Amino acid sequence: MYILIPCKNLNAGKSRLSGCLDPCVRREFCERLLNQTLKLSIALAEPARVKIVTDDLSAAAIASQYGVAWIREQCAGLNAALEGAKSALLPSIADGEALLILPIDLPFASADVLAEVISCPGDLVIAPDHSGTGTNLLLMRSMALRRFHFAYGPGSYAAHTRIAEAHNLVIKTFNDWHISFDIDEPAGYAAWCSWQRRRQRESSGLSWGP
Repeated sequence: MYILIPCKNLNAGKSRLSGCLDPCVRREFCERLLNQTLKLSIALAEPARVKIVTDDLSAAAIASQYGVAWIREQCAGLNAALEGAKSALLPSIADGEALLILPIDLPFASADVLAEVISCPGDLVIAPDHSGTGTNLLLMRSMALRRFHFAYGPGSYAAHTRIAEAHNLVIKTFNDWHISFDIDEPAGYAAWCSWQRRRQRESSGLSWGP
């Protein structure tokens, strides 16, 4: 299996959190998410099979600390960047192997849950976000690697499903809160912070309390 990690410029990431986080804190948060995702990725696949696609030299340098190579983002926009990166990887992907698109903003993703995703049959496995409208995770194998095209953006779950159906791909939808939860909006960030505080209290032996 190969894993592709799309990563915005760390200074520009999580812009929708600008109302609750200043630029420095947002960058630190993006770095934290990137490190967590890289650690998770190399627990699932050899570092040589994990790639980061970005235009940010700092993000590429962080990835290199994990033995993860950089595919430089050549085109503006997530979909074009992923298409270019997928094309670059295709010659290395053998028949029967899969490509997982793993964004950095899934803080509750775990190796166990992703192993379940990977075990799902089908040409395309889609994990929607909590609203059921966005796409948090994509796994492509077989015909999907050559026929499927990315359509991230508003309503991407329905768009990705339509594209797959148009190419007669076998689709599997995977629902699990660990990967349906993402941090795009302040409400998601607040929920994650609350969970972090609760975990810290529990690990210190304190009751949660009011």
